[in-house]
Amino acid sequence: MKKLLTIVLTVFMTMSLLFINNNDVKAASSSMTVKVDKDNIVITLKNISKAGTIYGYRANSYQAKDQYNGISKLSSSDFTVGTYDPDTSGNTFTVSRYDEDGYDRLYDKYYLISYDNKIIKGPVYATSIDSVTKNIKFTQKSKKGLFNENSSSIKYAQDLGASSITLNIDIGSLCYGTSYSSDAIEFESNGKTYYFDKNAIQGYDQMIIPASKKGMNVIAIILAWSTAGEDTFPDSMRYPGWHQGMFGTNTSTNGGMDQYIATMEFLANRYSQSADTGLISTYVIGNEVDFTNNFYNCKNLNTYMAEYERSLRLANNAVKKYAGDANVAISLTHYWNGDVKKLGKENKGYCLKPRAMLDWLAKVTNAQGAYDWALAPHCYAAVVTTSNPLNSDSSLKRTSGNYKTAKEVTYTNLEVLQAYLSQSKLKYKGKVRSAYLTESGVSSYKKSKESLQQQAAATAFSFLKVANISCIKSYNYYRLRDHKTEEKSHLTSGLLTSSNKKKPAYYVYKYADTLNFAHYANNYINYLSFAKNGNKKNIYSYKKGKIHSYLDTMKVYNHSNVSYSFKNALKSSLKKYYSGTPSGIRRVRKTRSSVTIKWNKTSLASGYRIIVNGKTVGTTKGRTYTVRNLPRKKKNKVRVQAYKTVRGKKYYGAEIVLRVPN
Repeated sequence: MKKLLTIVLTVFMTMSLLFINNNDVKAASSSMTVKVDKDNIVITLKNISKAGTIYGYRANSYQAKDQYNGISKLSSSDFTVGTYDPDTSGNTFTVSRYDEDGYDRLYDKYYLISYDNKIIKGPVYATSIDSVTKNIKFTQKSKKGLFNENSSSIKYAQDLGASSITLNIDIGSLCYGTSYSSDAIEFESNGKTYYFDKNAIQGYDQMIIPASKKGMNVIAIILAWSTAGEDTFPDSMRYPGWHQGMFGTNTSTNGGMDQYIATMEFLANRYSQSADTGLISTYVIGNEVDFTNNFYNCKNLNTYMAEYERSLRLANNAVKKYAGDANVAISLTHYWNGDVKKLGKENKGYCLKPRAMLDWLAKVTNAQGAYDWALAPHCYAAVVTTSNPLNSDSSLKRTSGNYKTAKEVTYTNLEVLQAYLSQSKLKYKGKVRSAYLTESGVSSYKKSKESLQQQAAATAFSFLKVANISCIKSYNYYRLRDHKTEEKSHLTSGLLTSSNKKKPAYYVYKYADTLNFAHYANNYINYLSFAKNGNKKNIYSYKKGKIHSYLDTMKVYNHSNVSYSFKNALKSSLKKYYSGTPSGIRRVRKTRSSVTIKWNKTSLASGYRIIVNGKTVGTTKGRTYTVRNLPRKKKNKVRVQAYKTVRGKKYYGAEIVLRVPN
């Protein structure tokens, strides 16, 4: 009987625990959301069991018990929304979007505070924003883009077939403070009038409008150089203290926040109306902000990120006010989990680790109101001056294929971005966030013949890698032209020399999203090599017969999470002509004057063209071919190129290469 009673009590207690846990789950699903329509702020509460008062706070003002307030000293509420009682109140509260002074409460955050002054819910920002224009982004033909430094670059962007461009917008020379020019552009924001430099805007128009008219998406990096004067970068927006090269945007004070909102609204309004007046689809806030002195020199992650995220969210809301599909992004270096003090010396201020910053950003923004912020990482080689990044990166201990252990994210291990962003806690509304490569390029080092060819090979490698990683939406190559000041340090990542001569990499990049990509890239395949899984004793190279296609270079690390194909590199209009990529090329018989080769067929190909040392020697629909009268050279380069016949016309595509010594 005792045993039976024990069993009954155990079952009862287990069921009771399950019941309690179910209630806990229900309580955990409680929520407070904020929606902004044309005229109102609508706050909805769900499954919240405690009574309290809903308050609206300005973005830089914090309830006393809020743990993330940056350096702001403001702690008073702006207005009272209403009183919530779960037994008698409804779930929805509505207040006017604009106050009596014309201030837009879109930028406010909201708390539910208990009667004993404790936070029940909040802070919560708006996550649904009614926009003037819903869609301004162009559907890109490919991921290929270019960093544009001036209006003359647009002709090269067109020649290269760029689908997007990146440019810097220096707000340090844009917005007027207490004094302004007589021809300044006026703009109304939050019930006040602000003034912007007409000449500066006309300069940006000359880059943005031509790109928009050609259907290129424009990514704007919002920054302020430390050379800015107080007339065009007001003191209210400056952080106190030392700066190395850039100013951050100080929104911890009301004057600075209002000026910043006005600046972002001015840009978002101007560049969201039509292609004829220019469109900006993405705003990158700051530059390499893990080097904290580029924003606000600070070593505390919580303090720094609270300051940066405030600027990021305010920019997002200003942008969404005018363009529903435009977004904002955070700019980071390639140091990821690494210690910049050990890996590089270019930064003299405090440094934070990009992955830790992104973890913080995801956690806090998901709790306070998720929005679709993106990444704009600067992914070069681990040694930025090398012209052979694949080999040097894979031989160092800085990169790996695991986002938890990689010290840096470079071209070699870009896949870690996809793996990292695929975590549920990093997603936005269940979708993987976007990444834009706004500053990434390959140096040609001292511009010797060999290093120029290595740069071309690495450029082909990098584009194919990017084209196959779905989270990366654009690769805006940096930069178009070498700078003479950087040539001394061999940071020569331009597609042109400083005297405007086109490098081999220019042509590789030009054809990177066409059916001729592999054909151009394979001129430089013999300059590719890498250490498999970081093992310097296990070198894969064309010369050793282990690399026959650029696809062989994609998976430096065995646990790569991406499936690679040349098809993904093609412009969308060309994918129907894709013939697949033959693989497994090998030599099966060799005589003094001939060689028989064999390969694995691709089901998409109609046939194959055989090319020896750049000259076509025949075609076949099979998977073997005998090359006769083989030239008596130390080495012969034999290519097998697939083609597809569509309506009687042959479209040649990807190819593999075999080194045949004589």
